[in-house]
Amino acid sequence: MNFSVAFKKLLEKMQGSPAENPVRELRLLIGHVLELPQEKLLFDGPTEISSTAFKTLSNYVDRRCQYEPLAKILGYKEFWGLKFRVTAATLDPRPDSEVLIETALKYLPDHQIPLRVLDLGTGSGCLLLSLLSELTTATGVGIDFSEAALAVAQENAQTLKIQDRCEFIQSNWFENVSGRFDIILANPPYIDRSEVLSRQTLYDPETALFAADNGLADYRVILQLARPYLKDGGIIIFEIGHAQADAVNFIAQKNGFNLLVKVKDFNQLDRCLVFS
Repeated sequence: MNFSVAFKKLLEKMQGSPAENPVRELRLLIGHVLELPQEKLLFDGPTEISSTAFKTLSNYVDRRCQYEPLAKILGYKEFWGLKFRVTAATLDPRPDSEVLIETALKYLPDHQIPLRVLDLGTGSGCLLLSLLSELTTATGVGIDFSEAALAVAQENAQTLKIQDRCEFIQSNWFENVSGRFDIILANPPYIDRSEVLSRQTLYDPETALFAADNGLADYRVILQLARPYLKDGGIIIFEIGHAQADAVNFIAQKNGFNLLVKVKDFNQLDRCLVFS
């Protein structure tokens, strides 16, 4: 099939998807299926496309029209300039979560010393591995309750060649954790079940999204247990829902933590809290 004709047909279908930029997303799908970098696709693309490739692409576009996130179809998502494999077992990394990495780098002590990092609910490993990519002498532990998510995180560590500086442990929060850490990162489930979410968000695992007690249950558990695992001078960095800053701060103060800073995301919404 002529490539231009195929592109036009696929783009017509893609218009029925939730894509903000259908052309860009379609090109990403085509590049993925044909194993072509975007630069080559744009400036030196194919003139023909096989019926097998067209059928695969048509299926991918149908999935996108059913609101399946592009990352879940491609099987990867970029975060902090790195490429992370994602699956149905992992939360798709969000650009707003990069604020946690920026904040960690700003508030950590000397980056040249061998810091220890704990990532609670690691999922794809994007937070831990992104931070370790910047802190080249640091080591870390990522925990998750999901064995399937941990397998993805381990694969991402190997792909990024950071596997020698981290380990992944199945644990219900601190249950199987030992030692003390300079920094604890956590992006726990924080959405109340009464909230109405987009159809795309619902492709993420429920256990990574929803929490009881108006979305605060896991903050309570973590903050009640965290102190023995934090070194003197260490910090805890949480991702939060945009309306949860005061409530999480109240829980933290009750458990002996002091708020150092509240950080907004790219949309100027409260996204990150740092405690000592």
